[in-house]
Amino acid sequence: MPPSQKSSSTHYDSGSSRSYSSSSRGRSSGRLTIFDWLIRVPIAVLLFGFMGFYILSGATMDMEKFKSTLSKLPEFPAFVMEQMQKKADAQNAYEATAVQNSYYVKSIDRTCEWNDEFDCYYDPVTDCYFWYNDTTKTHTWQYWYEGISSDYGDYGWMEWDSTEQQWYIEVSDGEWTELPAEYDRSYLWHVE
Repeated sequence: MPPSQKSSSTHYDSGSSRSYSSSSRGRSSGRLTIFDWLIRVPIAVLLFGFMGFYILSGATMDMEKFKSTLSKLPEFPAFVMEQMQKKADAQNAYEATAVQNSYYVKSIDRTCEWNDEFDCYYDPVTDCYFWYNDTTKTHTWQYWYEGISSDYGDYGWMEWDSTEQQWYIEVSDGEWTELPAEYDRSYLWHVE
C-alpha cells in the first residue's frame, strides 16, 4: 500500500533545484572586448558551425546526409506542437473524469476504481495505485506498484517518461532516478 503522503515532486522538476551561482573572474561588465570580437567570437562560431555540421550529418561528415537532415528540420516544430497537444489532451481527458469514482485506462483496457483510503485510483490486477499529480510545476501521472515501490519506504512513486520511454522512481524527497534494471517491467503499464 502506498504511503499516506503522495509525492510532492516529479522527475521532470527534479533538476530545477540546481544552483547556478554566478562567479566573477575579474571582468565586471558583460561587454565584449576587442580581443573577444577578433578571436573568441570567430572561434566559437567556427566550432558551433563544425559541431552543427557533424551532428546534422549523423557523425559521417557527408554533405548529402547533412542536406537530408537539414531538409527535415521544418518538421521539428510540428513534432513539438503534436507532443504539446497530446499532453493537453491527456490533461483534458483527466479533468473530464476527475470528478468520477472510476477511470478507464486504455492501455490495460479496464476501468479502475477510486480508493478513498489512499486518495488515488487502484488496479487490483497489477496491484497498482495511481493518481494525476497536478500539484507540481509539471503535471504527470504517478504510480505505486507493490513489489517495486514498497522497496523505497515512504518514497517509491513512479513515473513514465514517454519521450525517453523510461520509468523513473522517487528514491528520496524530490530525488528521482531511472528505475533500476533489476525490476521486472513486463507488467508495468501507464496511462496514455
